[in-house]
Amino acid sequence: MFFLKKIFQKKLNVDETEDLLFENGVEPKFAELIISKIKDNTSNEEDVKKVIKKELLTKFAEKKFGGFSPQSKSLYIIAGNNGSGKTTFIGKFINLFQKNGLNPAVIAADTFRAAAIDQLEHFTKKFEVPIHKGNNMEDPSAVIFQGIDKMKENDVVIIDTSGRQHNNKNLMAELKKISNIISKKSDQFNLIQTFLTLDANTGLASKHIIEGFREYITLDGIILNKVDSNAKYGALLTIINDFEIPVVFEGYGEGMSDLREFQFEEYLDRLI
Repeated sequence: MFFLKKIFQKKLNVDETEDLLFENGVEPKFAELIISKIKDNTSNEEDVKKVIKKELLTKFAEKKFGGFSPQSKSLYIIAGNNGSGKTTFIGKFINLFQKNGLNPAVIAADTFRAAAIDQLEHFTKKFEVPIHKGNNMEDPSAVIFQGIDKMKENDVVIIDTSGRQHNNKNLMAELKKISNIISKKSDQFNLIQTFLTLDANTGLASKHIIEGFREYITLDGIILNKVDSNAKYGALLTIINDFEIPVVFEGYGEGMSDLREFQFEEYLDRLI
């Protein structure tokens, strides 16, 4: 991305700079802040970058990022739109827990798409972890209820839910039902969290996705996937500003180790 470099190299005027920022998913309120810092500072690119970075670090100083700590007797619900990298993240998540000496298990609750279960089975075989799966079109809540009982000896339970569109009320209501079922098993876990996977290329539409899911379930963290591609990464400023949901991880490749905790300062270095 490095839009600041483009601004300096091409000597863009204000309108052209605004267009470039919007193309990269930077919402107007942040575009105005960045443009004002560029206009107020006639120094070189590196000096302007420091000014903008300092301004944004100060603005978001109270926000929480990363901070993930693997622990035993935890359960994670992984939700997200179709194509958001949900299943691949679960493979990376399994790998992360195993590297930390924990034995995870997976519940495949996406009973509407056989391909999703096949992909999950590929990962569970690769890492030699147990998987509980339901029959085609079986009630996902029933699959989860049975699966939790089967996975009592495992340190971590990871639940894959059906990929869904945030504006599909029936599917979202089903996700709420899943959350309610899990709450009945809460005494078996020290920690229960729901992570929402987002495709970084979605841009500002991510805001509406988060709003749609949050209407039905509590979100404890955001997983930003596909940040290795030409993502409209500037939209993340809006997400961080508008929601009190920490960005926990970034998935940046297809490899099982291509997962890192989100660091805001590093993100700014890549952004500008």
